[in-house]
Amino acid sequence: MFMKLCATKDISPGEMKQFDLIEEEILVVNLSGQFYCLEARCSHAGAPLYEGSLEEEVLTCPWHYSQFKIKDGSVLRGPARKPLRVYRTEIKDRQIFVETERPEGRKIEESKNLKSERS
Repeated sequence: MFMKLCATKDISPGEMKQFDLIEEEILVVNLSGQFYCLEARCSHAGAPLYEGSLEEEVLTCPWHYSQFKIKDGSVLRGPARKPLRVYRTEIKDRQIFVETERPEGRKIEESKNLKSERS
């Protein structure tokens, strides 16, 4: 099922924002106007990836500096070995929707976390 996360205008190019679902944390990244939704915690040690850095299509973990490719979640540099989950994403009427396995009616909470690629 697809769930609405936010409006596209809420995340500027080069920025990322975390959304907390009851059972999932999703990181939304605006990569030059293309939106990607990924697992929000590092697959190595569970670091919150919104605290990491974003350079072009590479996301770097803030704790041990694992690097992931935004477009497919693949590991570019360890110590992480497991890729990040990438969620199917759709844009409709300037709104970002993500496909989850979450039961209908559960609340989506927006984290106040926002980070620019220049940070």
